[in-house]
Amino acid sequence: MAIPADPGVSHSLAIARAARLSDLRYRLSFTIKEHESAVAGAETLTFVSKSADDLVLDYRDGVVQSATLNGKAISTRLDNGHLHLPAVAGQNTLTVAFSSNAGPAGKAITRYEDKDDGSEYFYTLFVPMDASMAFPCFDQPDLKARFTLDLQHPLGWSAIGNTAPIKADTTHSQFAETRPISTYLFAFAAGPFASVHSQNPAEPTIYVRRSQLARARQEAPQVQQMAARGIAYFSDYFEQPFPFPKYDLVLIPGFPFGGMEHAGATFLNEDGILFRSTPTASDYFRRNTLVLHETCHQWFGDLVTMRWFDDLWLKEGFAQYMAYKALAQLEPASNPWKHFYEDIKPLAYGIDETQGTTPIFQNIVNLKDAKSAYGAIVYQKAPAVLKQLNYFLDEDAFRNGLRLYLKEHAYANAEWADLIRAFETASDQLGRHQDVQGWAKAWITRRGMPEVSVDYSCNGGKVTAFTLSQRDVLEDGYVWPMANEILLISTVPSETTQAVQTNIQTIKVQWNAATFPVAAAIGKPCPKLVFANEEDYGYGRFLLDPASDSLAASLFDPDYQREPNPEIFASVADQTAPLRRTMLWGALWDDVHVAKSSPRGFVELALKSLPTETDESLARVQGSRVTMALHSYLHDASRKLLAPRAESVLADRMLNAPTLGVRIVNFRTFTGIAETPAALQQGKDLLAGKLAVPGLTLKPLDRWNLVAHLIAMDDPEAEAILASEKARDHSGEAQKYAYAAEAGTPSADLKDHYFDEYLHSQTIQEDWITQSLCPFNSWNQSALTEPYLTRALNELPDIKQHRKIFFLGAWLGAFLEGQNSPEAQSAVHAWLAAQDIDPDLRLKVLEVSDSLDRTVLIRQRFTE
Repeated sequence: MAIPADPGVSHSLAIARAARLSDLRYRLSFTIKEHESAVAGAETLTFVSKSADDLVLDYRDGVVQSATLNGKAISTRLDNGHLHLPAVAGQNTLTVAFSSNAGPAGKAITRYEDKDDGSEYFYTLFVPMDASMAFPCFDQPDLKARFTLDLQHPLGWSAIGNTAPIKADTTHSQFAETRPISTYLFAFAAGPFASVHSQNPAEPTIYVRRSQLARARQEAPQVQQMAARGIAYFSDYFEQPFPFPKYDLVLIPGFPFGGMEHAGATFLNEDGILFRSTPTASDYFRRNTLVLHETCHQWFGDLVTMRWFDDLWLKEGFAQYMAYKALAQLEPASNPWKHFYEDIKPLAYGIDETQGTTPIFQNIVNLKDAKSAYGAIVYQKAPAVLKQLNYFLDEDAFRNGLRLYLKEHAYANAEWADLIRAFETASDQLGRHQDVQGWAKAWITRRGMPEVSVDYSCNGGKVTAFTLSQRDVLEDGYVWPMANEILLISTVPSETTQAVQTNIQTIKVQWNAATFPVAAAIGKPCPKLVFANEEDYGYGRFLLDPASDSLAASLFDPDYQREPNPEIFASVADQTAPLRRTMLWGALWDDVHVAKSSPRGFVELALKSLPTETDESLARVQGSRVTMALHSYLHDASRKLLAPRAESVLADRMLNAPTLGVRIVNFRTFTGIAETPAALQQGKDLLAGKLAVPGLTLKPLDRWNLVAHLIAMDDPEAEAILASEKARDHSGEAQKYAYAAEAGTPSADLKDHYFDEYLHSQTIQEDWITQSLCPFNSWNQSALTEPYLTRALNELPDIKQHRKIFFLGAWLGAFLEGQNSPEAQSAVHAWLAAQDIDPDLRLKVLEVSDSLDRTVLIRQRFTE
C-alpha cells in the first residue's frame, strides 16, 4: 500500500484499509501542562492485518519522536500526514511517542482561557478527521476500535472521557476501555471543572467550568431531566438500551458546534445551555432539541456509525428528526412540529433552491473535504424528508425499520442502502410493501426540490377538476415521489340557519409525476382556499393559487370584514390551528422570497397583525421577516417610511404584550431594527433603567446587543455607552461581547484593523471572531465592507483547511449577506468566474451568494 500522494484520507485508501484491518485497540496517554502549546503523548496500537504489506497510519500537525512496530524501530518521517508501517500478516503492535499541538483555535486539542478567573481548560474535537492531529491513528469512521486513555494533568484538575475513570487522583486519570467506537468519537476534556450531580442515577452528570458553577446549578435540573427522559424514550422506541456504560454532559465555552456526541460524553456549547439572555419558551424548546439531538446520537452515530462521511445524514438527519419526534411525545404542548416548520424547513429550502446545493448523499472523495458535508442539507433537509418518509411508510413500518437497522449494525458501520433495506423489510413484514428504494433514489441521491402548485376548477359549487403539478426549482428535470396532504377550506350553506358555514377537508395523496389529477377532490365543495401541504408532511415549495393567496392575506388582515362567516377566519388566522396558521404566513413570505409579491406589502400586513399576535414563536419569525425586508429587500426610501411604524409596533408589543415571551421576542426584534433617533433613545433608556420591559431583567447579552446596535447605528453617545458598559461588566464573556460590538463601528480604519486580525492573529479565539462577523458586516455599512468582499472570498481555502466545520459558513454568510447591491453581486460573480477553486468551495459560494442574487432581483423588481 503506497503512501498516498495527497494529504488526508482518500476513499480508496479507506476502503483498502477497512478490508485489511480488524481488532484495533489504542492505549493512549497524554500529558497536559498549563499554558503549553504542545501535548506529549504515547501510544500502543494493536491491530490484525490480513496481509503483509506496506500500510499508512494518519498523523499530521505534530511530531513523531520514536516509533517501533513489532519490536523493531521504524522511520518517524511523515509524508503528507502519514506514517509508513511495514505491517506483517496477523497481529501487529505499534508503539509511538509523539507531541501534538494545542491552541486557542485551529487545533484538534483546544486550549481555552477563562477570562473570568484565569483558569485554563483543554478539550478535544476530532470530527471529521482531526483525531490524526492529536495522535497517530487510522482516522476513518469504519475502523472502529477500543480505546484506553491515561491522562496526566495539573494538580486539582478533573478529566472527563468516554468511559468512567478506573483510577484517579489529583494529577492523574485513567479510564476504562471503551466499546468499539470511531476515532472521531473518542474524546477527553480536562481542567478545573466543577460537576453538578443529580440524585437520580438515570440523569447524567454535568461538568462546567468553575466560574460558571452557580449558573449551571440553576439550569442543570431541567437539562438532566430532559436527557434522562430522552434516554428512556429512545431506549423504548429503538428497542435498544443505552449503548454505553455511562453518559456525561460537558459544557464547553466557545465550542464551535451546538454539541458533539462523543460516545458516553457529549460536549455541549455552554451558551446553548446557560442562557446569556432572558429565555423564552422557544429558547427552552431549542435547548431541549439540542439535548435530545445529541442524546439520540448515542444510537444514531455512535452505536451505528456511517461507513463514510458521504452518509453523514444517517446520523445528523436522524438525530434531528428524532429529537422533534421525541418532543412530540414528551412535550406535546410545545408544538414541536410547528417549530420544525418554522426553524428546520426554511434553512433546508434556503439551500435547496440554490445552485450550490447537493444531494443528501454527498460524494466525499477525501476526508479532508468532509467538512463541506456539514450544513443545512444534512441538518435540515434530511430530517425534513425523513418526516415525509415516516408519513409515506406509516408509523409501524418506520419504527420497526429503525429497530432492525440498529440491531443488525450495533457497534459497527452501515450505509444508507442498509437503512433502506431495513425499511423495506419492515414494510413487507407488515404486509404493506412500499417502494422505499425508489423513494430513496429520488430524495437521497438527487439535489434540489420541487415547487408544487395547484390548479382546479368548479361548476355549480363543486370541484370538477383538480390537478397537482411539480417542477424542479433548479430545472434539472427531476420529478420526486411525494406523499402530502391537501387542505380544502370551503363555505357551504348551513343546514340549520340561513348563514354559511366553513367546511374543512383534507386529502392524502401519493404521487410521482409532473402532473397528478386528484380524483378524490372531484365533487367536493368548491374551495375558497387550497393548501397542498397541510400538516407539513411534504418537502418543497408549496405556492398558493391566486385566490387562496388573496384570501389568506385578507384573513390575516385585522381590518378584513369577518362576517358573514367568522368560522373561515378561525380556520386560518386564529390560534385553533397553529401549524396551519404559521404555514400560511410562510406561504405569503414565499411569495416575497421568489419576487412574486412586494416586500413592502408583506411588512405592512405583518405590522397590522403583530399588535394582536399572541403566538411567541410566530411573533419571533415574523419579526425576523420584517427585519429581512427592511434591511435587505426594501430600498432606502421605503425603509425610512416604514421604520417609524415598525419601531412603534414593536416597542408597544415589548412593553404591553400580554405574555413575557411575546414581550421578549418583540424586544429582541426592536433591538435589531431601531434606527430613528426616538427609537435609539428608547434603547439607551432601556440600558439606563429609565425604560423597562415588564417582567424582563436585562441579562448581560441583552445589554451588549443594545450597545452593539447603538455602535453600528453610529449613535453619538455610543462610544461613551460602550466605555460605561465595559466598566460595568468585567466578565470574560463581556470581553468577547465588547470585541464583537466594536467590530460594528462605522470606521474604515477600524474595519481594516479587525480584518487584519481575523487573518493573522494567533491568539484570538475562534468564537470571538464568529461573534464579531455580523457586527463587522452590519446591514447599514455595506459601502464600508464591500471592499473586503473579494478579500474574504480569497481566504476560503485557508479557512477550509484550518478552521472548524461551521466557521466557513459563518464567514461567507456575514460577508455576502451584508451586501445588497448589483456591484457586490458582480464582484462575487467575477470571483467565481476567475478563480480556480475546488468544487467544494465553489458550491459553498454559490449556495450563500444566492441570497445576494435574490436580494438584487427583489430590489430591481419592486422599486418602491
